[in-house]
Amino acid sequence: MLCVLLGSLRPSHAPSRACPPAASLVLSDEGDWLAASKPAGITVHEGSDSLLAALRADGYGELLPVHRLDRDTSGVLLLAKRPEAAAALQAALAETAVKQYRGVLVGVPPARRGRWAGALSNRAEGRRNPRGVSAETAYDLVSDNGFLASADLTLAVGGRTHQIRRHAASAGSPIFGDRRYGNPRRNAQLQERYGFDGMALHASLLRLVVDGVAFEFEAPLPASWSALGALDGS
Repeated sequence: MLCVLLGSLRPSHAPSRACPPAASLVLSDEGDWLAASKPAGITVHEGSDSLLAALRADGYGELLPVHRLDRDTSGVLLLAKRPEAAAALQAALAETAVKQYRGVLVGVPPARRGRWAGALSNRAEGRRNPRGVSAETAYDLVSDNGFLASADLTLAVGGRTHQIRRHAASAGSPIFGDRRYGNPRRNAQLQERYGFDGMALHASLLRLVVDGVAFEFEAPLPASWSALGALDGS
């Protein structure tokens, strides 16, 4: 049974620091490209335990990542089998994509839904926020306990490096476990309290139109999020 299934955002099998078998990672194989669900804690292409290494070992050959997810971010990722397919997917992502993430915020925003706006460069700059192009992240709270909040986070405008993480931190509600933009001491306290080792950010849904055909891919939350209780949104 696949450990990632379409149509659900409830916890699945727990992610591992070693990449699971490739058969459990592929959401859909579309011929020239595929959608996969990357576990947290592994890179897309670096090392023998990367996502690409697992897929290559299962017979998928050389694949081209069309976009990126950080090591500690899990969820939907598109990979192409040919350069021409990669170019078509990159154009579709730029023109038609809706990317939605589920994240746990440290600090509950004052409004249940809204947008974080701020120009961002395409460089990761720690807690600094250098000048760049306009970017907006929409958030919609799912649940909260008065201190932590689960939210659906959508790239409304932009798609800059670490956009969600940087906007959340700038708004005073950094992503749980974010070592770059969060408070290190608070991160350590919360991770010990909840028994959650990692960053609570998951690429849950991706919609796009490729060659006139609409696609939608969903990846369920990792089982490790159950440590966060009701904040996993289940």
